[in-house]
Amino acid sequence: MSAAAYMRKNIHRRVFPAWFPPSLAAALPAGRLRVRFRPSRPERSAMRKRKPVPPSVWAERHRVVTNGPMAGSRWSNEVTPYLAGIMDASFLPGVQTIVVCKSPQVGGSTALDTCLGYVADRCPGPALIVYPDRNTARENATDRIQPMFRQSRQLSRLMTGADEDVTAQRIKLRTMLIYMGWAGSIQALGNKTIKYLFLDELDKYENRSSREAPPERLAEKRVIAYPLDHKIWKISTPTVERGPIWQALTVEAQAVFVWAARCPDCGRAQVMNFDNITWPGGGDADPGEVEASSLARYACVHCGVLWTDYQRNRAVRAGEWVLGRRDEETGHWRSDSFEPMADAVARLRAKRIGFHIPAWLSPFVSLSEIAAAFLRSRHDRSALKDFCNGYKAEPWFDYTQDRRQDILARLRDTRPSGTVPGRGEVACLLAVADTQDNGFWFEVRAFGWGPTLPSWSVHSGFVDTKEALEEIFFLSDYRDADGNPYRVYAAGIDAMGHRTVEIYDFCRKHPGRLIPLKGEQRMSQPFAWTQIEHYPGSKRAIPGGLKMLRVNSKIYKDNLAAKLEISPADPGAWLFSSETSDEWINQLCAETIDETTGEWHNPRQRPNHAWDVSYNLLALADLYRVKLWPRPGSGPARNRAGAGKQKPARPNPYTGGNQIFGRDK
Repeated sequence: MSAAAYMRKNIHRRVFPAWFPPSLAAALPAGRLRVRFRPSRPERSAMRKRKPVPPSVWAERHRVVTNGPMAGSRWSNEVTPYLAGIMDASFLPGVQTIVVCKSPQVGGSTALDTCLGYVADRCPGPALIVYPDRNTARENATDRIQPMFRQSRQLSRLMTGADEDVTAQRIKLRTMLIYMGWAGSIQALGNKTIKYLFLDELDKYENRSSREAPPERLAEKRVIAYPLDHKIWKISTPTVERGPIWQALTVEAQAVFVWAARCPDCGRAQVMNFDNITWPGGGDADPGEVEASSLARYACVHCGVLWTDYQRNRAVRAGEWVLGRRDEETGHWRSDSFEPMADAVARLRAKRIGFHIPAWLSPFVSLSEIAAAFLRSRHDRSALKDFCNGYKAEPWFDYTQDRRQDILARLRDTRPSGTVPGRGEVACLLAVADTQDNGFWFEVRAFGWGPTLPSWSVHSGFVDTKEALEEIFFLSDYRDADGNPYRVYAAGIDAMGHRTVEIYDFCRKHPGRLIPLKGEQRMSQPFAWTQIEHYPGSKRAIPGGLKMLRVNSKIYKDNLAAKLEISPADPGAWLFSSETSDEWINQLCAETIDETTGEWHNPRQRPNHAWDVSYNLLALADLYRVKLWPRPGSGPARNRAGAGKQKPARPNPYTGGNQIFGRDK
């Protein structure tokens, strides 16, 4: 019998338990005594046992979407049903790590935000959200996390109302603390004890210190104090095979789940794969027409019915997460047993589970957009890599294979060195030199009309003096088979590492026609100008002073690698003359991508001057927007990009002598 029940039964008899104070017993009046106790509202709230609610149900009751096309609306599981399953699975008994390998813009980060709101309301504990960099962390804190708490009636009650409790790096609620961290800061990831860890866009993390472990490992150590009930969410678009999100999905996860859509016609479940997306014309179709006319359909693997985007959305809404695996031979995701997620987690007692979300599950991505992206990538290897990452949600496995010299040698045509292709194929000649202590490696290359940017090597090799390079770039006429003369439209020269001051003086000698270049691996844009000449003792630029073009080498090396994969008969091929040397072609095979860092490197330290010259040629073609030049007769007249004799260009004082959009007359 409980103490309270004993007191109610025996107090009128003045029989008290041994622990009851005698002085208090003597003070009690004789006869029946009624004792009433009513807890206060905060006490009742603290002692009330709340009914369990799955995160997906909680989201529809209390979550307001704060960003994207549905901002301001209530959360609906029907829009992205696959997210509801991920949120519910995150809180299944025993589950501690949740891995989401996804395509961009499928709602994954929004689902993580919802899980954060759920734990703040239902099972609070300190949380840390890690983003790729500081700016992203601050933007997400102010644009996503804070509005999520303010716009929800249930979550707004958790806010203290004090301004100092809501900052771009920390949010203090009545129930818990939320920290914002980023991969580039060791301090932001340390000195905290947390229960919930959110790793957003994991593959974009950058480890800035070689003395420390990867950022995600540092962050994971923060949950050690919660060995049984911590949660870790890992979410990202994949990049390379050895990237952290793909390794987490395929190696760390004890169970991987795929979405089984259910056909609206036959009602049978199936795991959707890209090979079942079809469109008229196959590989020869025009991607613009396929996307504009919404021609793509998805073929049901059971009944063959072609789904429109509307039927695809119906099939996805009727689906569920099932235990799956990846067929290594075909690369397709499949499910052998179609075992439901909750049953598989319970049977396997899985602590680490993973989910795969390709773009064709998203209602925001049309089947025709996916088909068009594939068609555009057929002759562009960097675009194909982006298609694998961004639409299939898979890494690009073969992107780091070495280029073979014998394969590149097939890109030679029948033209002798110095000859320009004829019959109106050429838009302009561009030239680039790579500076060495003993001379210059160079190439003069002809670029054709149109967005595929076909090109032909006209003259390449090595010279030992500036005078020889000057003659090749600016004093020579190059002719096509019909005898029409062409001159170099613009040129660039590597200015860093060798004879820099001398190169600057050389560029001043040819203002507007010779641009100093510098390659950089990490830039936020393809290229950018940097002022070199300033007034003495100040940072004020001299009008008309020399400028250097900084080139994003990562972007243009990716583009060059893609160009070298195109067959010589296909549009956009990177062709050589018949006399292009084996040494030049061999230098184009020197660099490969380090799949760990995603950056280009020269593992055998072989000569790579032709490689540097070639990617800078692509940068110049972009700088002058050669892809957008109209053919003669198809638009405003253009001076055939250097055909025939031309007057020397006058320097433009507003661009430091660099004629970016054409020549002054």
